[in-house]
Amino acid sequence: MQSIQFIRQKTIVKLAITLLFIKVFFFHVTNIIDDGTSSPEELEYKEDWTPQLGEQLGLTQKEYRVKRRQYRWRRKQGGGSTLNLFGGEQKVENDDITTFMNDNYGGYSNDVNIPRTMGYYNLSCPFEWYKYSCAFMQDNEFDEQITAASVQYYQQNLAEIQRSFESVVINPQQPPTRIFMAGDSLLRQVFISVACNAYSLNAVEQSEVQWREEWPCPEKLTTKCVFTGGQHSGFDAASVRFTNGMEIHFVPHRGFAYSDMSKGEPDVLERMKWQIDNLGNKIGFGTKTALRPSGPMTHLVYNVGAHFTSMESRNMLNSFVSNIAMPLMRSKSEHRPKIVYVITPTAHFNTPDGQYIRKDRMDDERSKCVERVSYNPRAELEKRILKAGVNVDVLLDYDDLELGALHVQRGDCLHYCMPGAADLVAARLLESF
Repeated sequence: MQSIQFIRQKTIVKLAITLLFIKVFFFHVTNIIDDGTSSPEELEYKEDWTPQLGEQLGLTQKEYRVKRRQYRWRRKQGGGSTLNLFGGEQKVENDDITTFMNDNYGGYSNDVNIPRTMGYYNLSCPFEWYKYSCAFMQDNEFDEQITAASVQYYQQNLAEIQRSFESVVINPQQPPTRIFMAGDSLLRQVFISVACNAYSLNAVEQSEVQWREEWPCPEKLTTKCVFTGGQHSGFDAASVRFTNGMEIHFVPHRGFAYSDMSKGEPDVLERMKWQIDNLGNKIGFGTKTALRPSGPMTHLVYNVGAHFTSMESRNMLNSFVSNIAMPLMRSKSEHRPKIVYVITPTAHFNTPDGQYIRKDRMDDERSKCVERVSYNPRAELEKRILKAGVNVDVLLDYDDLELGALHVQRGDCLHYCMPGAADLVAARLLESF
């Protein structure tokens, strides 16, 4: 009898242990499902960075943050060198503000200059290029001062920037605005600004960014070259469609860069001239946009840029006026696209007029950025030829003679840190629509 009782007690104990094991097992399985983590990679990028984790993965804190952001985007979009970021009609919401600040502002979360209501910073925006993100590139106290100055400029103009974006990319539009931006890398910075600020307001419905699988590093950034391809490296064409129906398409005006020149339009103006001559003062988007436009063009935004000699720039401007702008301005059609020209921003190289000179003469001293210059020769040329209300509808100026401290530096005194000067221009561009 005692033997039978002992066996029963032993069986009950075994059963209790088994039930406890099952309960613990299902608890862990439920946690894994709830956390959305089912692989070691997901668990790694779910955790906050620590020195121990960094040593385990072989990543610095900055590298880990970037990889975690990329990993989260891959989970949401499915990856690839060409990203449809929001999967058709699906809209991706921002992370909660705490996670967003921790991930994207890092050690700067207590910086009073960092915008809280909207904005982007340190590759928090999926459209950013790493070499324009001074927060990401900074290595020393001088870099930190450049970053702080750029963010402070953005913050000081945030009221105007936010007002413009909220009124244009959020409010419903009838009919929708469809913008074609054709220019160089300086106009592309304005496109990036429009896309990133709209994204921070959850106003982007669909986008296509043709990130290059390979994008070479600038000469001065060889020690900081993190992205040699893929997201945050470089793209030629990109398109964004907003929740209110507005859309913007950017393509380079003189072909795609580097070895892909032949894949882009060799000269957008030549194609537009043919369309005007043969289609009765009508121009279209061409065939190189990242997304297919939903309808005819309502606005043409153009710039010549800074990569041509003074004579070449003059010839391009005169061609733009005589072959494109004036025929459209003279057109009596109420459906002709509105023409916006964005003035070339000021270069602040340490040269007599701030301009980049021959490569063999750009030594380290001349490559340094000065805070201010007395005039912008490219802007003066453009203003002599282009007149708002005469041969263009809108002439948009950076007004940046004293903004030399906001450039990305490292031998580049032409492109601005982002966020920064380009964002105010982007806001005023939206106002012109």
